[in-house]
Amino acid sequence: MAFEAFVYGYRNQENGKMYIGFRKNSEINDGYVFSSEDPELTKAWGLGLLHRSILYRGDQVTAITMERKLLKYADARRSDKFYNKSNGGGIGIKDYTTISDTEAKIGIDWINGIDPVENRDVYDFVDGDLVNKIWKDVQAGKYQVIETLVKEILKYKQNQVRLLMIDHKHMYEISEYMQNDPAEARKHVSPIIVSVSADGTRTIIDGNHTSRAADKAGWVTAPVIFINSSEFNDNQSNIDQFGIVANHNPKQKKGNKPEDCQRNIINLYMNNLKVLDDDNFTLMRDEKFKETCLKTYKLMWTPKMIAKNLERAIERLRTEKAIATMNFQLYSKRDLEKISKPIEKENPKLAVITITSGSIYNSGVGGIMNKMGGMDTWEGLIVAHHSSLEEYENWKDSEKKLTSAMKRIHPKCKIKYVILNSFKKQTKVKV
Repeated sequence: MAFEAFVYGYRNQENGKMYIGFRKNSEINDGYVFSSEDPELTKAWGLGLLHRSILYRGDQVTAITMERKLLKYADARRSDKFYNKSNGGGIGIKDYTTISDTEAKIGIDWINGIDPVENRDVYDFVDGDLVNKIWKDVQAGKYQVIETLVKEILKYKQNQVRLLMIDHKHMYEISEYMQNDPAEARKHVSPIIVSVSADGTRTIIDGNHTSRAADKAGWVTAPVIFINSSEFNDNQSNIDQFGIVANHNPKQKKGNKPEDCQRNIINLYMNNLKVLDDDNFTLMRDEKFKETCLKTYKLMWTPKMIAKNLERAIERLRTEKAIATMNFQLYSKRDLEKISKPIEKENPKLAVITITSGSIYNSGVGGIMNKMGGMDTWEGLIVAHHSSLEEYENWKDSEKKLTSAMKRIHPKCKIKYVILNSFKKQTKVKV
């Protein structure tokens, strides 16, 4: 709905103190904060403690009159619960008594501690324009940079938009830079960006590596920008998108990788559709969800990459569900070594490899032949395991391809294969 102006309210999440303002603009996220010069209010905004709510949208005259109505209702200028020094007013204002309490209900409820809830379409996951605007404002220096104790930063939660939370090699590279030339590092290492949620939780949304590197380098403080979650419309998907956008513009950072696409698709689904879906991930397979993924991530990954990782994301969630409800077993590298090493020790002339069942008929056959050649032996054993529910379901087809490939191997080769149990973890294999 088009509007000319709006009334906004800020609530300090630590002490509950409020500020109400009027803005003559049709763009809510235009970078404007407030006109007050109150130092406590300014400090609270810099620390990301001001939670913003939109209390009215409409024509300019009604908006400025609504501001007056709400400030007068609270008698803000005499209240220690408000930062406002007056009860509003200005050129063009109408008689505020023409606005009833019913018409001003959203604002009055907000004054009484009830934040407004805005409805949105079920597939309207991400406001890309809003996220890009916040990122540009960060780059333009419109947010305060607060030197914050590293020991405090390490207590903050970390938001995961990558497949792996921390790449230790990259973290050590930043740390070495910080140690070797700290003065120069201060100029080029981007501030850590932290979202402050309505309950006061602080979450690093950009700078997980930087925060850990600063600690490793022995820095006492590090630069932080605090942004209240209300600036992201209290939408976790907007916050996730911010992390992706920020890493798409690397500056002593680790850029987005293809596999990170899968993590973000899962985040998008879990934040918005999981509670509405059935047990078969129907909504995740819906064309609308695919279109939303393509629209949301088109600047970071190719359509082909997004489509491919959507399928992988679905399979990953199916496998996680099978682990939780069916006792489906996954085998780690360590698990596989515990099985293969004793076999190799007891059978020194036997070549042994471990591989996933989905790769057994191509990489598995090639892998065992290479190892047999290196050991100068004609005997081999392939230990296969299902790394996903899909591989378990497709095993019959994979096994057919494997046996077909093995028929074409030299007659002197004696190759066996075993498939590990997927519902009761094996620790030994009979040869």
